[in-house]
Amino acid sequence: MTCPAPPDDADAPGADAAAPAVVAPATVVDLAAGAAHITPVVVDGEARYAVDLPDQPLDEDDVTSLAVALQVAQAGPAVLVDVEEYLELEENASGAGDPRP
Repeated sequence: MTCPAPPDDADAPGADAAAPAVVAPATVVDLAAGAAHITPVVVDGEARYAVDLPDQPLDEDDVTSLAVALQVAQAGPAVLVDVEEYLELEENASGAGDPRP
């Protein structure tokens, strides 16, 4: 996932005044079907998320990746971890000490 710079076109001629106010840059999620964008917006004073999906149908892995990315976006700043690598490090760390009785 990446977070590009927000567009600076809010005051551009033809900007839609009724459009939701973007409050942060979009999170771009790379899916097998293409890129999806999760953008935090404010609609009628409430925080919401606009999700732009690729034109291609999403497979099960894409749906799972999108759900995780949305949770991360809602949680705020986070560090993404490779789960398999993390589990290997934990396994190696627990095996490095004295055996438990």
